[in-house]
Order: sequence, then structure tokens, then C-alpha cells
Amino acid sequence: MSDHTTLITRDQLCALLNISDTTRQRLEKADPTFPLKIHVSLRRVGYLRADAHAWLMQQREAASRQQNAA
Repeated sequence: MSDHTTLITRDQLCALLNISDTTRQRLEKADPTFPLKIHVSLRRVGYLRADAHAWLMQQREAASRQQNAA
């Protein structure tokens, strides 16, 4: 399976992004660019690994631009 179709759990997403579950919840509400959750069933959600990687790279680029502007 490629990253474009690989679903990861909430815990895996938090580990990949090195954030707490509380931070994940806050980002889901506040950041429209944060990876969207996919409802797999009534009680189960997942995230595309590719979306998580893309969001992380976007954050890295924004931090780099901010650092270069200073």
C-alpha cells in the first residue's frame, strides 16, 4: 500500500506529528489545513498518511519562511 491509500489511527497520527491528542483535537478545530479525518465506521476514524506528511512539510516550509524573514 502506498502512502496515498494508507490509513493511520489517531495514535499513529499523533506519533508521526509528535503531538499530543489534545493538540490534535485543537488543530482539527482551528487549522483548516490539518489532515481530515476519515470515518471508517461509527466509532472509528483514520487519517491518510500522505495527508499527514503533506501537512508536516507545509509546517516545515512555513517555519523556514518565517525564519528567513527574521
